[in-house]
Amino acid sequence: QHSAIARPCAAVRALLAPMSAAVAGAAAVGDGGDEAGRPAQVFQHARAAQVIIAAARQRGNPMLSCVRSTLVEFVDGLVPDYLAGPDIAVCFISLKFQRLHPDYLKRRIQALGARHRVRVLLCRVDLEHPEDQLGMVTLEAFHADISLLLAWTDAEAAAYLETLHRHQNKSAEALMAKLPQGDRRARLADVLTTVKGVNRTDASTIIDRFGSLKNIAAAAEEELQRLPGIGDKKVRQLQHVFHAPFFPGVATGA
Repeated sequence: QHSAIARPCAAVRALLAPMSAAVAGAAAVGDGGDEAGRPAQVFQHARAAQVIIAAARQRGNPMLSCVRSTLVEFVDGLVPDYLAGPDIAVCFISLKFQRLHPDYLKRRIQALGARHRVRVLLCRVDLEHPEDQLGMVTLEAFHADISLLLAWTDAEAAAYLETLHRHQNKSAEALMAKLPQGDRRARLADVLTTVKGVNRTDASTIIDRFGSLKNIAAAAEEELQRLPGIGDKKVRQLQHVFHAPFFPGVATGA
């Protein structure tokens, strides 16, 4: 569901705020190759501060045609799918691929390990009914303690990658300064506009009527439908966000 994803800049701020300055590496830091001739496993790359480093296996990923703000360089043997900074590792998965290869993601995350300060799973939601596959991807990310970003288009996925790269050296203070600490209304509006179809005007109308997130979540459909500009589709989206189980079909324990 679209509520799982904030706009790229906001989501990346949350990921990178605890991160200090990026750590520079050697030209290609990793494990050496073996006698069988397999290439060395590369985990870091000195050029990651200047460009996005991509694994050679990512050639042909349509997302990369939407990357505009920086160069992309391909490296053989790179374990992450992308390095968005010297210490920012990104694994990429599409739900269509996940459906065809259900064991692939677990192996990729295990191979990545915990070498990088920031680990991100960038998931391209490319199924009309993504619930089952998205649930499995979410569980893999949760158990591996890796941050999950969802993108519904190739352009959106590229925007996440570019934003991660652009903010790699930002301090926590600089990243969090865009929203005043005490402005609860602005924070609530920012949350509401992550719901598909809800714009800033809608958010302002909802906040004026209900005042708090608790009251909005508790509002009945009829109350929301009476608000100007809030049609049935937006009401259904809001109700789904606030009341649908996080993992559909999984019973919650006491």
